[in-house]
Amino acid sequence: MRGSPFFDGVTQMEATLGDERVRVPIFYYDGTATQAVFAARLGALRRLMPDPRFSPARLAPGLGAVAVTCFEYRDTDIGPYNELAISVVLNEPWFLPNLPGLAVISSMRRRQLHAWVHHLPVTTEIARAGGVELYNYPKFVAGIDFEETASGRVCRLSEGAEHILTLSGERIATPRSQQSQLFSHLWMDRQPQSSEFKINAIEMGASLRPGAASLELGERHPIARELAGLLAWSRPIQYQYVARFEGILYGPEHLSPPLIARYASEVASDASAQPA
Repeated sequence: MRGSPFFDGVTQMEATLGDERVRVPIFYYDGTATQAVFAARLGALRRLMPDPRFSPARLAPGLGAVAVTCFEYRDTDIGPYNELAISVVLNEPWFLPNLPGLAVISSMRRRQLHAWVHHLPVTTEIARAGGVELYNYPKFVAGIDFEETASGRVCRLSEGAEHILTLSGERIATPRSQQSQLFSHLWMDRQPQSSEFKINAIEMGASLRPGAASLELGERHPIARELAGLLAWSRPIQYQYVARFEGILYGPEHLSPPLIARYASEVASDASAQPA
């Protein structure tokens, strides 16, 4: 929430995203998230990677892991919006031994998840433009709708009239609170890019029960067809429900010459606009 000590000590500056002026790093004051991690075909995940420095984590022989995460951001510095991330869990750094289960267990223990962001639909243009311009996130504007049922929470992703996926999860108990870091790994100007999303989960719970969540895929959309070929089965190996969280989106981490020129141009523009 606004005024939370979680944001203390973090300096923001103004930047232009699309046609709007915003503050960065971006603060997320109130949100809800559900995440399900699925076993996926390791060979197929490797073929998605644009560079050997992105190494999908080995879950078991022949299997990696794909996370589907639904975010409902009710209050942020760029307004309310929804987002759905389809990500491949990584063995990070890529040169470390990629033993079965090691990267996944290590990420849970350290509360640090490293993932290749493969698709990232959002519901507003400012969220799309900022993500693409500053990080090269694979964002597009889509329909992301949430429904509260008697037993849980449903997230439905669509593009136009075409159904992509529906993630249904139980409203499990949320007795824990913890801080964690989501490191998004991207590809920008033909080199690795990354960002950190620091999350303060105020009310959260997790389950290893396969029946805690389920994934339904559309029949015709390219993303649905791609996921059908990637996932080993539609029941998750791990499920999280975060009833309330706040977060800070940092970065981009790697300031390439085009990004440096963009920031320098904005600083010069701001300086020239000041009265003499």
